[in-house]
Amino acid sequence: MISSKIKLLAIINVILLIIILNVGCNNGNKENAVNEFSIYLVKDLSVAETMSTKLDDLPLEDIPLLTDKEIRTYNWKEHEFTMMEGISLEEKLEGKVPASGKPFVVVAGNERIYTGSFWSYLSSQFNPLDIPRISSVWHKESDNDTYKIHYGKNKDPRDDTKIFEALQGLGKVINF
Repeated sequence: MISSKIKLLAIINVILLIIILNVGCNNGNKENAVNEFSIYLVKDLSVAETMSTKLDDLPLEDIPLLTDKEIRTYNWKEHEFTMMEGISLEEKLEGKVPASGKPFVVVAGNERIYTGSFWSYLSSQFNPLDIPRISSVWHKESDNDTYKIHYGKNKDPRDDTKIFEALQGLGKVINF
């Protein structure tokens, strides 16, 4: 009788140990899944609507358009980044940047830092908003792997220290 109680206690302890280890591993995986730097597209809003909405209230796509794993280097002084070989923003955006732009949010860790817009050089629309923008011809045939985040005259959100620390910690920052 005592030996069956000891066996039952041992089985319960093993089960509890497995549960504790499994929960600990799952929490670690969630933390590892967070990208240090990412760009998310804003869901179902125009650039103007995005700019008139609080940053934390913006509906973002579930999966980032671009992560730190796809960036080769980030030139801090020029706010220009290069992509890893074989990765193209044009392909990721499927060539679908409207003339009015496509809004995005830059995220460092889990924190939203600023909004911006993808913008086509071919667009005849004037961009009256003073927001960061990444411009290109946005077609799949482009073999460009360097992109510049342009900005106007107000306080520059691209210079946020959280972005710098995240990218520098990953060894991506050059020219700072």
